[in-house]
Amino acid sequence: MGQEPKRLAAVLWLIDNHRDELEYELLKAGVRLRWLGCPLLSWNDIYLIAVNCEAGSPLARTLDKRMAWKPIDFWMRSIEYSLRWLVWTKTKDGQKGRRKPKPVQPPGTSAHDPNRRDVVDKSDLVGMDKRSLRDYLNRPRIAVNT
Repeated sequence: MGQEPKRLAAVLWLIDNHRDELEYELLKAGVRLRWLGCPLLSWNDIYLIAVNCEAGSPLARTLDKRMAWKPIDFWMRSIEYSLRWLVWTKTKDGQKGRRKPKPVQPPGTSAHDPNRRDVVDKSDLVGMDKRSLRDYLNRPRIAVNT
């Protein structure tokens, strides 16, 4: 019962601010916004449809710019960057290590964002000395039954 007011407020906010995108998601689910309050569609149903909209959909894109790309878009970006990098290695710049190609940034991200997951501060990395590594590798291993 404690979640109902928050969900109701979220649905009301979506209807007020992003009605077209919400209606599109509801149409994809086979329901209409005008059915709200009927046995066919409840406030909770709208909330669940909106919260679970897939990446790349208009509602997801509107609510969070980072959700504009589908997983396939990230795969395509990786393939495209790999191909550009391979071509770059054959050039004079690539052989001298100059002007390396940069990957395309997804929407809603910045190359200078300190909260990016792929940015690692070198001071956060903790090394292991040779003795600790040897002791770790010499520990007995347990077979895992699968």
